Amino acid sequence: MTYYVALSPVQEPFSLDPDPTGRRLCMFQVIAEKRAGVNVLAEIASILVDAGVGTLGSNIFADPDAVIPAGPGPFIFLKLDGGPGPRGTLNGGAGAYRRPMVRVLTVAGSWLSAEAKAHAAYSALIAVTSSQVVA
Repeated sequence: MTYYVALSPVQEPFSLDPDPTGRRLCMFQVIAEKRAGVNVLAEIASILVDAGVGTLGSNIFADPDAVIPAGPGPFIFLKLDGGPGPRGTLNGGAGAYRRPMVRVLTVAGSWLSAEAKAHAAYSALIAVTSSQVVA
């Protein structure tokens, strides 16, 4: 269980060029301000699963080596993207709160489906404030 101060979006979901099979892509990034934890991708995935956005291993993938399956989806792929570095507190020290950045990529057969799935994930993640998250 890890304490999350907040999940802050870096930008609104936006479109990317289609993948080689013509599927549409939509992406956004969030910064997770949180206490140190083992696997931020698993924690973010559990937030999405708990919010009813998808199912881990079926249409949500939180493994950096995951391959998006063939088909129209929609699928969500989570990837670590660095982050601005830790924020310290007087009592917690220099690294009290970590701030990893997570890329949320949706892949679907149509733009409307990719965008809708991205906005569902976006809404689920920005709702997290002052919460304990279990991976």
